[in-house]
Amino acid sequence: MIQVSVVIPNLNSPIIHQTVEALEKQTFDRKLYEVIVVGMDKFGLVNENERTYFDQTELPISPAAARNRGATQANGEILAFTDADCIPRPDWLEIIMDRFTVHELTVLGGGIVFDTKNYWTLADNLSFFHEYLDSIPPGTRNQLASLNLAIRRDSFNHVGGFDERYPRPAGEDSDLTIRLRKAGNTLHFEPRAIVYHLSQRHRLSDLIRHHYYQGVFSTKVNPRYIDEEKYKSIFGSRFLLILLAPVLALTATINIFKKSGVFKKYWLTLPIIYLSKFTWCIGAANHPNLDETS
Repeated sequence: MIQVSVVIPNLNSPIIHQTVEALEKQTFDRKLYEVIVVGMDKFGLVNENERTYFDQTELPISPAAARNRGATQANGEILAFTDADCIPRPDWLEIIMDRFTVHELTVLGGGIVFDTKNYWTLADNLSFFHEYLDSIPPGTRNQLASLNLAIRRDSFNHVGGFDERYPRPAGEDSDLTIRLRKAGNTLHFEPRAIVYHLSQRHRLSDLIRHHYYQGVFSTKVNPRYIDEEKYKSIFGSRFLLILLAPVLALTATINIFKKSGVFKKYWLTLPIIYLSKFTWCIGAANHPNLDETS
């Protein structure tokens, strides 16, 4: 009987086979889980078997749509999401299922480990995933990231799954987990449930593009959620976001190093993290519905 279904959106990832192979090597009982890959695979890297299915789409679809499509085919009570550039550690599913079984959770996010050799990739990951490092203590979160996320099917369906109006891999996981939290679910973080994020963003231009669109689609400037923000008067104004971008970027950069405790180890990334947060502010100022909140 399938207990957990792993859903992976894929848009021609050159390392999707590594993701699937890592899931084949899980210490959790192979008979109790399945893997569903949804999307496009121009390199022909996804090999199907009795537990791994590939739902190939004719055209590219967003990660939100791919995850929802996979969820509708899933047989497990637990939906576990990861990305096509992630390598789950062998005990990933075992830890997730232990937490769901013993503690009766409804939502769980796991720890993220990444390459520290490429300067741009390191800065990008620290800037965006600093709250989910494997060195951070377990606890609760206001949001969780979809590259390492598990949800009970009933809770997922109750809030309507991912919002498919998000056209890119940006903002859709924050949106979902905020809705889950508002529906009464506690968002737990377990750093031992680790995935290795092998980001393909190896250049400054990749990093800038990533953080710009994270700003554009951020829930911080989304009219549905802006009332939760402490500084909603700033996040609700294009003018103030642009005017105060240097200050906001500096504050965010300081908080990242303060909360994650990695300054001594990765202080060289400080200027690029600052740049990423400045870029985020410019993207946020271009949120399509921003002025509706003013």
